[in-house]
Amino acid sequence: MARVVWEYKILNIRSENYRLDPTYEPQLNRLGEDGWELVGITAINFKTGATDHIGMVFKRCREVSAT
Repeated sequence: MARVVWEYKILNIRSENYRLDPTYEPQLNRLGEDGWELVGITAINFKTGATDHIGMVFKRCREVSAT
């Protein structure tokens, strides 16, 4: 019987004024088509105190043969 193993992908997207640029939609849609599911999102501040980037964590299952 196969067991489920998760794999993860982290994506940092530049943001401006706490919003995501809609031009990232095609990239996010491709991730969804490839089976990636968004499971976490956070604002990332780089020394300025303002939200410079949005960090996204995606996961998808990967079947691994039982040994």
